[in-house]
Amino acid sequence: MSVTLLCLVKGNTLANAFPVHIDSDQLVGDLKEAIKDKIDVPAGFKAKDLKLWNVSIPDDQDDLLRNLTLNDGYELLATREIATIVERLEPPVSTVTSSREQELLDQVASLQALLNKSVHVFDVVVSSKRTKSFKWTVNIERATLDGLKNSIRAMNQTPALENDGAVLNMLNDSGKFSPRNDQDLREMLQVDFLEALQRMDVCELYGLSDDPNPSIDVYPVFSCGCADTKNEKYKEALRKLFDELETRVATTPIDVSYEATKSIYLYTYLVSATYPFKDQVKVVPEKLIEGKNGRGNLDYGIESRTTGRIIGLVEVKKDDFKQGFAQATVQLESSLGRKLKANEIG
Repeated sequence: MSVTLLCLVKGNTLANAFPVHIDSDQLVGDLKEAIKDKIDVPAGFKAKDLKLWNVSIPDDQDDLLRNLTLNDGYELLATREIATIVERLEPPVSTVTSSREQELLDQVASLQALLNKSVHVFDVVVSSKRTKSFKWTVNIERATLDGLKNSIRAMNQTPALENDGAVLNMLNDSGKFSPRNDQDLREMLQVDFLEALQRMDVCELYGLSDDPNPSIDVYPVFSCGCADTKNEKYKEALRKLFDELETRVATTPIDVSYEATKSIYLYTYLVSATYPFKDQVKVVPEKLIEGKNGRGNLDYGIESRTTGRIIGLVEVKKDDFKQGFAQATVQLESSLGRKLKANEIG
């Protein structure tokens, strides 16, 4: 595959940039020969003496050339293949923040402040024989078994709780739990909160809308650049997607009544989207996410190979799309808001 690189001799302006056409399977040493043929060099000057650097400068920011330094740049070594460096030769994201982008950044900051709150209200029924519940307001991160016992004791005359060694057997929609310590209780409450979420709860939690039945439109929209899908690597990913879909359709009937079937087909699209960036990101099934407002596994996570940071999360649902949307929202915030480990900082 042939690629076109825009080259510029240090000291010149962008008006003097010139294109060089070269095959992606050739080496940087071959690129030096091609560049030498297009520039004026002293007699006897050899192409191997050229030094090439990857520097991305937008064509409307010629002023950046005045203070250009190469010490911190990426030098193109003669032994490297063009294909291994071409991904670096993309324009940088503009550092200029538009008013709309700044507005969205301010919204994110506001949401982050709201999400520092981890106080929630749970409906507690003391036993299956009782139909009346009471509201237990608690900070999930500080919840304790003693605190729960005291709340139950205050609302109900429960002799068993007079025994300090009493064990709480708890039931929720996910099954039966017997938390033995405060950490067990906190993890159970996080799961309960996450599973009970609906989109209206998330909109209320994040201050997005007061509508009792909000649409997805209330979520803030982030705009970003798009890749040139005419590039061969994207065409290859698309071919792989079609081949994989053809195989799956032939062997696995599309029955949307099963969550597992949805997951199979969704995964096909997900890996095809990440394939062009396989050196930078990976797909992690059953990704565990934990934070102030929830803890649990999501069906898929897209994770950076270098930093381990979460780029995207996917929750597959059989029927309740709204609940899956809400859960993924809270889990994504949890992945952004949690304290990073030392090896993830960079």
